[in-house]
Amino acid sequence: MSKNRAFPLRVQEELCVGCGLCASSCAYQAIEMGDFPKIDADRCRLCGSCVQSCPVGALEMDEVAPAAEAPKQETSGIWVLAEVEDGALAPVSRELLGKAVALSAKLRQPVEAVLVGGRIAALAQELIACGADRVHVVEAPALGQFVEENYSRVLADLAGRLHPDILLVGATQRGRGLSARLAALLHTGLTADCTELDIDTESGLLHQIRPAFGGNLMATIVNPTHRPQMASVRPGVMKALEADTARKGEVVRHDYSAFAMDSRVSVLNETAEAAGGDSLEGSHIIIGIGRGVKDKACVAEIRRLADRIGAAVAGSRAAVEAGLVDASVQVGQTGHTVAPDLYIAIGISGQIQHTAAITGARTIIAVNPDRTAPIFSVADYGLALPVEEALPQLMNLIPAVV
Repeated sequence: MSKNRAFPLRVQEELCVGCGLCASSCAYQAIEMGDFPKIDADRCRLCGSCVQSCPVGALEMDEVAPAAEAPKQETSGIWVLAEVEDGALAPVSRELLGKAVALSAKLRQPVEAVLVGGRIAALAQELIACGADRVHVVEAPALGQFVEENYSRVLADLAGRLHPDILLVGATQRGRGLSARLAALLHTGLTADCTELDIDTESGLLHQIRPAFGGNLMATIVNPTHRPQMASVRPGVMKALEADTARKGEVVRHDYSAFAMDSRVSVLNETAEAAGGDSLEGSHIIIGIGRGVKDKACVAEIRRLADRIGAAVAGSRAAVEAGLVDASVQVGQTGHTVAPDLYIAIGISGQIQHTAAITGARTIIAVNPDRTAPIFSVADYGLALPVEEALPQLMNLIPAVV
């Protein structure tokens, strides 16, 4: 029998026949076979698979008492992590504040924004105008350059002291990594790339809704045991409120000037690089190209149409893979989420991976020769025609719907 009596899993050597089934069933490679199974206590997760696989009952495992739960902290506040781009608030920050205000009406908790960086305090009033009741300002010269390790540790310390109930982050280039690192430091869960957020009024839990299983269904995720409840949301999904400069709010300054920054990481230089393709951010009209656009000659016609109506050109994943548009303007679950005044889907079938990313559009026009294509179920106007025949008609239709 194993000499380690303190470990809950033991081998009864007098019963063992040395078949090795326990070792082969262990997903963690915690059992090494010799004359008898040898258990690596550091690797073993006490899952019990080896006990179940043993045909002679030579493995026994004590029932492991669950760890005592730490006393739960009282939590309060719907926090929005404000992101700053070139000295200005990123649009996603205003969008998240708009959603936080709607959640606050159901949860009856204050909306609080968190502003971290160097020389950013002047933006606090703008956050209040966009819906924040309170703004936490962490301003320090060492935070003037974005370093994920430093920002996450500062935010984790702040959240650990103030105990927010909900923390919302933009799923931007910066926000994706920062939110994941922050969730790990706070020992809580994170639902990434949410397309909708809601409050269960009975439990007070945040319903975090996002596409799952390759976009084939919409999953509602909750976090009943850990706080804060964290979710990231792509830019363009939520609607920002109209700024009200007369709104009053509280600005709370936090001194982190003596905070020990991570000495392992430093920014040597930053270089601005222009992205290929059109800019989708702030575009009022977007033309999306899909698999139904067969060649680059047709793309050229679509670009001429886009130039005439002042539209940006984007594409589905299939169009990117076909080389018709640049990957930087891909719209869909693995690309951008957009909310223009008008979205024109040309040759796009309308799978949920794509339609989930365009639901914020005020008006959608679909062009597809297949009358049964799913895109028509979300479109406001539809042309069941080949792309080449539909392009001339679009010029007459667009002024009526813009």
